[in-house]
Parts: sequence; structure tokens; C-alpha cells
Amino acid sequence: MKVIGLTGGIASGKSKVASLLASWGAVVIDSDLVAHRVMERGKRVQDKIRLHFGKRVFREGRIDRIVLGRIVFRHPAERKALEAIVHPQVKRILTRRTKELERKGEPFIFLEIPLLFEVGWQKRMDEVWLVYAPPAQQIVRLHDRDHLEEKEVQRRLAAQLPWEEKLKGATRIIDNSGSWERTAYQVRALFLSISER
Repeated sequence: MKVIGLTGGIASGKSKVASLLASWGAVVIDSDLVAHRVMERGKRVQDKIRLHFGKRVFREGRIDRIVLGRIVFRHPAERKALEAIVHPQVKRILTRRTKELERKGEPFIFLEIPLLFEVGWQKRMDEVWLVYAPPAQQIVRLHDRDHLEEKEVQRRLAAQLPWEEKLKGATRIIDNSGSWERTAYQVRALFLSISER
């Protein structure tokens, strides 16, 4: 079974590409969704977050991801602390799910991992598909999508590996700087190339 890492910068369009692949029948596992479930349902993870960050990141007994997000994007050390709590659990779930799908005979799967290069998971992938959008477009999309202030946008962009490093490590590059039709055409061509192998 081929394991393909799907990644890109924040607001680059990787989730839209993932949805497109899933609509064609590909198995796509969203690591962000896994991380959210771990944080919402994992008592051990919640206890560790409460111990490190305190009650300020909880509201009505649940993790307030907006408050937590502000903290971790303003303080790199706090982001590392959160990653050290959450990432091992996510990695365990992704590994287990991948093995299950391999036993079922899936020819390939996609793991959508926004911080794939940052956490060094590219070494575990057979291929890495990188969805690229220029920083100017990322900023506009973040403003439109998340209604973030300029400082918050810059903090989130700065928290990720520079594009130059990601582009060097990618097996395939999907250029999402133009129309969505153009992007979809690229994705379709790549999808057909692995489907026919």
C-alpha cells in the first residue's frame, strides 16, 4: 500500500484538495480532525493540557480552541508543549489506521497532515503532495476564512516551515495560485497517475 502525505501551508487549499480526492473514492485521513477528537475525548490529553495551560483554556469543561490557539501561536514554546502532548496520540492513531487499511488491501491512502514537514513525518510517506499558494493569497484567505487580525495572520504563517523548505521536500507540487478549475485539473492528473499504477 502506498501512503501519500498531503500537506501545504495554512490556507493553501489542502483541505479542498483532500475533499476532491475523497469525492473520487480515495481514502483520506485528516490528522487535524484526529487531533481535535483526541483533545475533545481523550481524558489523559485533557488532563495534561489542563496541567500545563491551566483552566484558562477550558470553557464549560471543554477545551476552548480559540483561546488555546491564541496562546500557542503567540508563544512558540507553548506551541511545542501542546504538540508534545497531542502529536504522540495522533501519530499512534494514524499508524493504527494505516495498518488496518493495509490489511484491508487498500492500494493507497492519503494522510492530510498540515505540519508534515515540521514534525518530520515526510520520512514515513511514500510520496508527499504539497498544495502551494503564494503568501499573499494565504493572507487574504486567512482574513476571509478566520477573520484574523494582521498580527495573528503573521504569527500563524511564521509558525510554519518556509515554502522553500517544503517545496524541496515534496514529491509532487499542486499549484493552487490560480483558478480552482486549474487546481482540480492538476489533482485529477496526479490521482489518475497513481490509480493506474
